[in-house]
Amino acid sequence: MGAEAMLKTLLYTVNSLLQQRKYQAALAVVKGFRNGAVYGAKIRAPHALVMTFLFKSGSLREKLKAIAQATYTHSRNLAYFVFTYKGLRALQSRIQGKKIPFHSFLAACIGGWLVFGENNNINSQVKLLEAPILATDQFFCNFYSMRCSRE
Repeated sequence: MGAEAMLKTLLYTVNSLLQQRKYQAALAVVKGFRNGAVYGAKIRAPHALVMTFLFKSGSLREKLKAIAQATYTHSRNLAYFVFTYKGLRALQSRIQGKKIPFHSFLAACIGGWLVFGENNNINSQVKLLEAPILATDQFFCNFYSMRCSRE
């Protein structure tokens, strides 16, 4: 029974720390890094599998290595981007004392430049396919929030 009570105490302590507002930004950065890595792997692995077996020649070992490398690169880059993006947003909010919509834009520009600036196949696909979608989404979110705040 002593071990069970200690486990409950530990869980209670950890949960109370995680719920404190002062750790919210740091936890969002860590959670974003993890989610970026998982999402990157979920998206890239099936795509790389299909594209590799359809269009690449070579042995099965070479194909599997190419799939793993593409998945790793995409997952890593997405995790780094989310980490940078959320970290910069939190830093800007902390410095200025409030959240401004421009913080998201600036953090995305800097994060995109740092992470996706290297010229390789994975980054080229991300820039061509995902960037216009994100830019359009950001525009409509900002437009809608400005429209709602005026009413």
